[in-house]
Parts: sequence; structure tokens; C-alpha cells
Amino acid sequence: MDWQTASSYYETRLSDALNVQRHALNLAMLPQAEVPSKLKEALLQEAEPTRRQLERLKKREFRIAVVGLEKAGKSTFINAWLECDLLPAKGGRCTFTTTQIYSVENESEQRLEVQTRTEDEFINLLKELEKAGAQEDLKTIRANEITLQQVKREGNLTFPFTRLEDIREPLKKYVADEKYAHAVLEARLYTNKLAQAEGIVFYDVPGLDSGLAKHVDEAQEMLSDCDAVILVQRFTSLREKELEIIKFTEVGDKNVTVADKLFVFLSRIDSIGSAEALRTHIEEASQDWLKRTNLPRQRIVYGSAGAYLILNGLAGEQTKLEIGDASNIQAQLKRLTGIADEETLNKNGTGIPEIKEKIFHYINTERVSILKKRCETSINKILSNSEDIYNIVSKKYPENPEEAKLFEENNRRVLFTEWWNQKWETIKADLQKYYEFSVVNKPLDSLAVNSLTQIQKFRERYIQIVENEMNQLREKTFKNKDTIFLANSNPEFDRMKANFAWRDDLYADISKLLSSIAHQLAIELKDEALKLVEYMTSLLWESNQVKARLIDNSEDYFLSKLENSLSVLFLRFARPVAEALIRGPVNSDTRNKIIRSLGVDIEIIDNYYSGEEPAFRVLKRYVKYGSDLIFNPEIRQEVLGIKGGAIQIPIDVVNDLSYPKEAVIFEVENDINAFEEYLRSAIFEAAGFESFCIQELKGLVDSFRDKEGTWTGVAFNEWLQENPLLLAEIPHNLKSQESNLEVSERLRQLSIALKRTRL
Repeated sequence: MDWQTASSYYETRLSDALNVQRHALNLAMLPQAEVPSKLKEALLQEAEPTRRQLERLKKREFRIAVVGLEKAGKSTFINAWLECDLLPAKGGRCTFTTTQIYSVENESEQRLEVQTRTEDEFINLLKELEKAGAQEDLKTIRANEITLQQVKREGNLTFPFTRLEDIREPLKKYVADEKYAHAVLEARLYTNKLAQAEGIVFYDVPGLDSGLAKHVDEAQEMLSDCDAVILVQRFTSLREKELEIIKFTEVGDKNVTVADKLFVFLSRIDSIGSAEALRTHIEEASQDWLKRTNLPRQRIVYGSAGAYLILNGLAGEQTKLEIGDASNIQAQLKRLTGIADEETLNKNGTGIPEIKEKIFHYINTERVSILKKRCETSINKILSNSEDIYNIVSKKYPENPEEAKLFEENNRRVLFTEWWNQKWETIKADLQKYYEFSVVNKPLDSLAVNSLTQIQKFRERYIQIVENEMNQLREKTFKNKDTIFLANSNPEFDRMKANFAWRDDLYADISKLLSSIAHQLAIELKDEALKLVEYMTSLLWESNQVKARLIDNSEDYFLSKLENSLSVLFLRFARPVAEALIRGPVNSDTRNKIIRSLGVDIEIIDNYYSGEEPAFRVLKRYVKYGSDLIFNPEIRQEVLGIKGGAIQIPIDVVNDLSYPKEAVIFEVENDINAFEEYLRSAIFEAAGFESFCIQELKGLVDSFRDKEGTWTGVAFNEWLQENPLLLAEIPHNLKSQESNLEVSERLRQLSIALKRTRL
């Protein structure tokens, strides 16, 4: 396969490989594809050198870098190659920028192109020179500021020519003359003297040891993007900057070795003192290169480009001054090489024909095999890594869009279910913690000041309700007193009749009071229950389904059920107490009959009485003796065994009690007080309100926990409806409710690209 055919063939294959690489990387960059980072890195690393090689093939360029230290003789070497003392090669720095030399077939195509710096590029150069401490260069630029500004204003220039000698002066001006060269970015020389093959490009780069980072960067970029390297070496052992050339070549083109593309020209041998010294010079250099890069001996050529120009009548005046007299040079080469024939010496003793022959042989024969090695390695790496990516992703995702959609939806459901199962355990734990601390009995060490549980709040509210209702009852009772007393005076006040009438009216109001207390307690319990439901709702992201499922979506119905239950509990104990204390006066037949009719259940009241007054510890006893157990010292001593009254009755009150009305009022008032005492200190516990409250609230908790299947459906619905509170908790891959077909679509594109490379 010749070069043109190989270039065309690998242009197509590299294009296809880079297309595969692009699709593989697009797929690999998706987080959900879960491609190992090493595969992505491998694709990224291979892309750039492959892309550079493709660009060279598209331009049909074969790039040869001519590199070396400053004053190693690179420009002189190229001049000898072109057989024209063209590029400046004086004692000081003579190359300020990269010169590119292109091989063209026709003489009419020959030209010199000069690309000047833009203002921004010139400013960046100044910054770089300042950073490098290149004071001489900065001084030169300041001294020639007007000339440099003029060069920038003129812009890019083109100089057509027929003979290379015709553009010697403009080339020298824009490449080596410090008055102009600092304003020049690049010079391109197109000539038919470079090589017989079209597309050959020589790069003459400023020395790496110039001290300017710009020159190092240019060398690194060029060595990363070339097909062959000619190192012009002056000294036997490699200098530090020459070692960088090896490093840049290796890093920039890892698919071929340095030995595959490197040629070494041991220059200026005419300055060596003896033939023995030359042999030693060559042997040491050869061994050094063999050790460092495994470079074969035939890739190393020794000679003198300057001598070639001098001996073949090609040297200009400056070169003659630099190199010396032709006869002296000729005599020196004879001593060093042992070649006696002048014509042979002028050619072969300088090394230029030999290095050209080796390069042309490489161009005509070896470069195709090196191109194949470089391209096939790149292609294989790209395709291999891309196929690995395809195989990894295809195990999880289908290529077909419909299958992908179904797969994605099914996979997301499974992942959500797995997440929900873990979340449900957390929800149950959080609910239990809330119930234990906030509903039942929070530990004292974690209880804040004035902080109460829901049960404690419920009992306190009960005491408040009783107090409020009893105050209203008293107000109404004593407001109706005068009317009732008048109605029962015919014409004189009938103490017993008025007492019964007043008590009948009072008992009716107490029945209403008991219903009101039960209703208000139900409201309180409902509110506490709704707080618990509200917390449960927060656990399920404020879903409106929680309340509906727990209390049948009706607060009124829920309240009605609580009120009925509380009324049953309340009236079981409160109504008998009211009957016993209110229905009849103390010592009346009615009251005595009620005492006898009270069952053993009423004795439960005694077990739950938590007040401090002994008179109330036995309900039947208080009902029998009434307020005398509190105020009458004799009765209190006889019945309770306690000396003195619990409360001393003022003298004026004692005197008033001799009047029938006042006696009735005193008795009824104290029976009302006794009823309130039992409401406050016994009936709440006896009725089991606390247990009932706990039972109701715990029932809500149990109902919530038992409805795991319900909440699974609720959670799923909230997820599908994209509840923002839920989305804030779930993993990223579950947040979007739209089926993600991007992986499958990119997988399909990669599959198509891979199939094309196999055709």
C-alpha cells in the first residue's frame, strides 16, 4: 500500500473510529450508565493524538520536526537540505519563531507566507518575556517599537518566488531580524526543493534552551503532532533540554516508539580534533541513544551541514565567516573521515546526502508501516474500549426505545419500592418516638419547662372545662334561686318543697353540664388526635390521603364517635354522683333511697378519689351526712375520727343557718361543691379517661402502622405526582418521573457506529 492509498484508507478508518469514540464517550458520560472512569479516561486520552493524526491525513501532510538546542545548527541543516543558504544561521539567536517548510510539486506554487501577531498575541508575548526575565528581548522590543507596530499594521504577507535565493532577505527580515521578528507569529515557506514527495513539511522550531516558555510550548505541541523527528545534536551526551525532546515525543505519540520516528544528526564534526575522537564521539552517542530509546545505529548520521554548504559552493558570506575556509574544512574532513576523493568527500563526508537518503527511504517505505502501526493501535484502543462500554451498558439497558421505556419504568418502580421499604421502617420508628415522647410520657430529663404530653394536656383541659362549667352552673343556679323560692312560698316559705324544687331544676342543668363536658372533652381529644394525624401526614409528605384514610375523611363523624364514647364513660360515674348529691336533700327519703340503690360500681369512685379532704373519701358516707362531715366538729369526730371542722363557719353564717332559706342555700351550695370535687378529683380517673385517650391515640398509631399497604400506594401516588417534599428525599435517579431513554438512545447510536467499523 503506497502512502496516498494508506492516507486515504486510514483517514476513513480514523474518522469512523473517532465517530465511535464520540458516541461511546457520550454514553459513558451519563451517570446512570455507570461506566468505569478508567474506560472514559482511556477514550479521552486516545482521542487527541488520533484527531491530530486525522487532521494531518486530511491535509496529506507528513510532518518532520527539526529540533535541537540553540546554535546546534538546525537552520544550517535545513539550508544544506534545501541546497540554499537561506535560513539565517549567525552566531547569536537567529530564529525567533517557528518556520514551516512545505513541499510543493510545481515551481509556480512556491511562496513565502508571513503571519504577524495580533495585538493580543503581542501583549501575551511581552508578559511571557517579563515572566522569563528576558530583559534583552524586552529592551530590543522597546528600541524597535515603531518598526514592530508597523509590521503588525501591515498584517500577513505573501512573497511568491522562483528561486529560493529570491526570498532570502524577506525571510531573514521576518524570522531573524530582531527589529521585525518579534511581531511575527509564524513563517511558512512553500518550495519544490524540500522533497520529491508532496505533503512533506519541515518544522524549524527555536531551541528549547532559549529560556522562553513559548519556545518550549511550541516544541511540545509540534513533537506531539509530527510523523518524524530529526534531532540535530552537537554534543556527545544528551543535554537536559534534549531529553525533554524525547519526553515530548513519547507523550505526544504513545502508539509508536521514539525509535520508530527519530533520526539523529551528529552535527559539526569538522570541529572535532581527530579521527579517533570522532569515532569515540560517534560510539558514545550511539550507545547513549541505544540505552535511552533503543534507537538503532543506522538512524544516527554524523556530518557537518555547514561544511556541505561550503564545499559545494552553496554558502553565503555569513556562513563562510561562521564555518571557515573551504580548503581548511576539506582538509579537516579528510583527516576525520579518511575520504581522499574530493567529490566524494564533498558529498558523503558531510553526512547531508546520507541523512537525506535515510529520510527519503523512510518516507517512501517505512512511513506507511509506521502510519499503520500508529493508526491501528489508536483504532484498536478506541474500538476495544468502546465495545467494553457497549457491553457494560447493554447488560442494563436495551437499545429499543419501547423496551427501554418499559425497562426504565420497571426498574424505577423496583428502585422506588426498595427505597420505600427502607423509608417505611424509618417512618415507623419516627412515629413511635413521637408517640412515646409527645403523647404518652416524655422522660423528665428531656422535658422542657412547662412542656406537657398530650395526655397531660388532656387532663388539664378537663379540669379547666369542669371549672368553667361549674362556674356557669352556679351562676345560673343562684340566679334561679329567688324565683324558685318565691314559687314555693304559699304563703310561707316551704323549706323542703323549695329544696326539692331547686334541686330538680339544678339536676336538669347538671345533666346538660355533663353532656357539655363530654362534648368539650371529645373536641379536645379530637384536636389531640388531629395533631397526631397531622404528624403522621408530615411523615407521608403532607399527603391529603392520610387524614382521609385514618378518620374516614369526616371530622364531624370522628367527633361524634368520640363524644358518644366519652359520654358513656362519663355518665357511668358522673350521673350516679349527681343523683346521690343533687336529687334529694340530706336525710330525705329520696336521698336515703338513692344511697341504698347505688351499686358496688359507685364504690369505684372511692378508689380513685385523689383529693386531700377525708370527708370525700367515701361517697356514700358523704351523701349520708352531707356538709356536716366538713363543717360539724362532732359529726366529723364521730364519723371520721378527726377533731375539729375542716373549715370553721363564721358566726354570722351560723346565725343565718337558723333561717330556712339560708339553710337550704348552704346545703345545696355545698352539695354543688362536693359534686365539683368529685368531678375534679375522682371521676376523670374512675371513668378511665386517660386510658381511653391513650387507647384512641394508640388506636390511630396502630391503624397507621397496619395500613402499610395503603401507605405504599399513597407513597407511589405522591411519587408519580412529583410531590416536592417527597422528591427532596429520594435519590436523584428517582426524581424525574419521565422515562429516561437517553442511555438507550446513545447505546443505539454507539451500536450503529460500531457496526460500521466492522463492515
